[in-house]
Amino acid sequence: MTTTTSLSAREAALQASRDRVLGATQDRETLLAQATGVRMIAAWALVAAPRDPVRHLEAAHDRARNHLVRLTDHEASREVVSVMTNELFDRLTAEPPAPLRRSAGVHRYTYTPRKVLRRVLDHFLDHLNQIDQWLLWRREGIVPTPTDGWVPSTVTLPDDRLPLTRSDLDAWLWRIDQSARLLAQRAGGLTAAELDWRPPDGGWPLRRVFHHVARSELLYSASLDEALQGEDPRDRYVEACRRLGEAVQAADARGDDPAVVYPGLYGVLRRADEVIDDALLFESELLES
Repeated sequence: MTTTTSLSAREAALQASRDRVLGATQDRETLLAQATGVRMIAAWALVAAPRDPVRHLEAAHDRARNHLVRLTDHEASREVVSVMTNELFDRLTAEPPAPLRRSAGVHRYTYTPRKVLRRVLDHFLDHLNQIDQWLLWRREGIVPTPTDGWVPSTVTLPDDRLPLTRSDLDAWLWRIDQSARLLAQRAGGLTAAELDWRPPDGGWPLRRVFHHVARSELLYSASLDEALQGEDPRDRYVEACRRLGEAVQAADARGDDPAVVYPGLYGVLRRADEVIDDALLFESELLES
């Protein structure tokens, strides 16, 4: 159980880790870039979500849509650098996980308005297709054939830099809204056994997949509105620390609520104290590497 005392104690640990990161000199830019991602991922995870994955999908889409409707306010051809990196993706998804290392460098995600829309829609379609694959696998033992046709966030296509008009955006939003509705509808029709079935190869249960989709939609949709400003790595890290501090205080004030969970970006359900402990662990790995 997360308590006020445990979160308050971890605030001091976060401050100490912050001071160590800011005082490091070796591979400083790589360290700061990865540590910035660590702090922001933790801040996102501390946004309380409904325990029910269907409600989480619906709530996340409602929130994400507030960002999507503003995409025409941003310069269409400008690539905005995200805090997310390939190295953090590997650290959060690999089985077993390997520690974060500064020697791996930094391979950043970037977004433009059209790229945001592409990633949101492709992600919905990819995991909508996954539902039938998992059900067939569970029922008849038929191993799915990978059907991923989307391009990852590290790649920007020529079309991603094209102008985005209001009518263009409305057409994209119609497709995205329909996909979000269909995914929530299909998820709502699954039994607990179907949601929690884990594939023989150790793949993710659908419950985890849906929490991941909900978290990722906000990552994509808010990537321009909530981007860290400026190019100075130190300033970006300090701002990420500030945002995580606010998220910790909000979780502290919320206290224990069995109706909410704290899913990570890749759908793993955590307690608030575990989210902070993960951030501290990842920064220690970077400092020790």
